[in-house]
Amino acid sequence: MREITKKLSSMSFASWTVAILILLCTAGILLFNSEKFSDGFHHMNDMILLDWLAHPQKGVPVLKIWFVCLCIVMVILGINLVFCSWNRFFRLISGKKTDISKYIMLFVHILFGFAALCHFIGFISGYKYKNIYLNCGQSFNFDDVYSVRLKQIHFIDNFASLKLHHRDLTANNFHYNSNYADIQLIKNGDILCNGRIFILKPFCFSNMQITLKRFVPLAFQSQIRKVYRNGKNISKNERKIGVQIIISKNPVLYAFFIIYPLMILGIFFYLGITWRE
Repeated sequence: MREITKKLSSMSFASWTVAILILLCTAGILLFNSEKFSDGFHHMNDMILLDWLAHPQKGVPVLKIWFVCLCIVMVILGINLVFCSWNRFFRLISGKKTDISKYIMLFVHILFGFAALCHFIGFISGYKYKNIYLNCGQSFNFDDVYSVRLKQIHFIDNFASLKLHHRDLTANNFHYNSNYADIQLIKNGDILCNGRIFILKPFCFSNMQITLKRFVPLAFQSQIRKVYRNGKNISKNERKIGVQIIISKNPVLYAFFIIYPLMILGIFFYLGITWRE
């Protein structure tokens, strides 16, 4: 038993596991950049991964196999992390000399384990509502008590840019920091807060996240069933454009935002005090 735990906590075991993880991540990049599988990655990102895996009609089998292999390797790396941290802890408390760098590295190991655990909880819990199309003044109800209302859209670029693929959007034809939408989060009819969402900059409230996926010309919004007919206080541009948003809930979102920076700071601190070595 001791020999098994020694191997599971060894650096060589961790190195081989990380090497396989790098190969899988490289394969994921290649798959994402291929036209055949890129849409599959977007479908995977649009819903809770546990639902994506369980749904027989969602997702490409190759991507599901790739993702399951990735999870298995991460679990193996987690086993190595647990045994390595356990052995390191007992060596530290039994040692005569206090080496602060070793305590910092143990701290980083533990934080990495918690970060991975937060990822796993995010995979299997919470919710994700995708492909929500809204015009100014429209609302979307979710989770029985909440609703999101689109108040106003601010869009300064040419409408032709809305028809471009997201890979073709550049700083010259789309200004990410100047195009946004103002929203209201409502609970049981009462306004909880007002927010502003940009592409690549979601609005967060508690453990809820509202993401602006894209701006959509109204002519292409065939999925919108209701039409907002009250044109009062709506600009000319706003009548021509709507938004597509994603609403998601991750119960460990803020825990992850705290753990991850702490882990990075711990790594830099460790490098700072051991660089001479």
